[in-house]
Amino acid sequence: MLIMRKPEIRAGLTLDIVFENELNQPNAHHLKAVIYDCDKKIVIMSQTSPPLSPLFSGRRALMTFLVLRKDRLLRFGFYAELMDIIHNYEISSGNMVDAWRCRKTDELESTDFRMYFRVQPPSNADVCLFIEEQKVSLLDISIGGAKFTYPRRYCFQERDKVKFKLVIGREIFNVDAVVRHVREADEKATNRNIQFVSVEFRYHDKSFEAALGKAIMNIQRSLLSEGKM
Repeated sequence: MLIMRKPEIRAGLTLDIVFENELNQPNAHHLKAVIYDCDKKIVIMSQTSPPLSPLFSGRRALMTFLVLRKDRLLRFGFYAELMDIIHNYEISSGNMVDAWRCRKTDELESTDFRMYFRVQPPSNADVCLFIEEQKVSLLDISIGGAKFTYPRRYCFQERDKVKFKLVIGREIFNVDAVVRHVREADEKATNRNIQFVSVEFRYHDKSFEAALGKAIMNIQRSLLSEGKM
């Protein structure tokens, strides 16, 4: 997956919005809004459709939009915190509406990897991910990336480039990736010495894509047969 030039976040863009804790969940709330104004940190957007009440202030969400590049639609996005509702926001002379003020918490990135179908591999799955020869605990995986837990002694930072070994059956693939999100365990968690890490795979190897796609399909079939999906 090639790194590409980022588009501009500008007024008039239509946003597709999903709350961070609902990503890839079947019951996720999918919202839409239009950007009215923006700068480096603050985005002013329309009231969402369906509308959100002020009770949602403080929630973090992934906000994405589509861009046409060389006859191909690509999705870019950023994380932002819903701050507050601005009442009587003037979008044109005499036209006042409610608008959400949002604070960007991450840089704009390609988010196609978030849109891939992902599965939660069981412990006996033929898919294992290693970093520095140590196996990570996979939470989910897709063609585009993975989410896993790892001891806090290894300091992951967003946008870090990381090298993995992905073992699929008897095949071993060297995979480059970019760290997208890092979150520490909650204070009330049983094990607070771990961190939750999401990475986006960067590869050009079609054999890797085919092998991982087949493995994900096999995991899906197994989970379906056991009534776990």
